[in-house]
Amino acid sequence: MTASTTRPETTRPATYSTSQKALHWGIALLILVQVPLALAMTNVGEGALQNQLYEWHKSFGLVALALVAARVLVRLSRGAPGAEAGLPTWQRRAAGVSHAALYGLIVLVPLLGWAGTSACCAPVNLFWSVPLTLPISGGMPVGERILGVHTVAAFALVALVALHTAAALHHHLVRRDGTLRRMLASR
Repeated sequence: MTASTTRPETTRPATYSTSQKALHWGIALLILVQVPLALAMTNVGEGALQNQLYEWHKSFGLVALALVAARVLVRLSRGAPGAEAGLPTWQRRAAGVSHAALYGLIVLVPLLGWAGTSACCAPVNLFWSVPLTLPISGGMPVGERILGVHTVAAFALVALVALHTAAALHHHLVRRDGTLRRMLASR
């Protein structure tokens, strides 16, 4: 979704809703947790700890996927504030492209992880209890290929999150506009 999608300028909200803010920061927190968790689980060595880390990673990925689905629905129903006045056209376009890519990767990364794990390493359970394995066959060869794409997409997501964070800080500290404040909790 781009910054200019969903509603004309005249009917756009002035700020993000409480639910949009909660979903944004909840997904951001999950991404921040997932990165070190993924690095730890792939480097800790085989055993009970690795199995626990994988289960946490899979479950948090499924939660992130559910939260982004809710976020997309809220965004489609409520819209989003327009860009700050005086923002150059290229920055408006860059914001639109980067937001669309963020949404795409936040959906794609957990879907690929879910699919790859379902193919090679079933079962996939949400927090060790709710079975959510996808009906994907092919075993380890298919699962490893899907998980390879998952890894590349995850690194792309991390890079894009870093860019998104840098842009938000640029707006807040350099431009001193209200872009970041619209996503912060209201006082």
